Amino acid sequence: MSGPIICKVCNLALDGFTNEDGVTYLHTLSDAMDGKDINHEPVPIQAPPGWRGHCDFCTAGVPKFVVPARDFTTPGSPMGFSTGDWAACETCALLVAAGRWDSLVKRAAKHFERRMHFPMPSKSRSAVRRLYYKLAANITGPIRPLDGEEGK
Repeated sequence: MSGPIICKVCNLALDGFTNEDGVTYLHTLSDAMDGKDINHEPVPIQAPPGWRGHCDFCTAGVPKFVVPARDFTTPGSPMGFSTGDWAACETCALLVAAGRWDSLVKRAAKHFERRMHFPMPSKSRSAVRRLYYKLAANITGPIRPLDGEEGK
């Protein structure tokens, strides 16, 4: 499967991992922390055209932009991977375009604290920073509006 993979049951994005059986898709940690109803086995399907999840950076904003990227293995998780483009809200898209990766980490940590009511642990902040810098090395072109977002 290429492009966003979502759960057929709950319509939420899934994270992909490789193991001895091939690829496994699981609900995201951020959806679990947000208290979303993910108490079921994920049923991975290709996201339909026009599907919108949440911002892949801050997890709070509504995606309006695409950050084109190659597939890559996630740092610190050799079994995890990122497939294809990332979705970004307007603020995160501006930060990516400006190469302000540390500001993106701060924004993600701020939204984490708002959701969880405690600060993002420093180990998690470091992991997010490594992930964003790995993404930066795999961006393949300019940020562009999501289909249907031109002129809005």
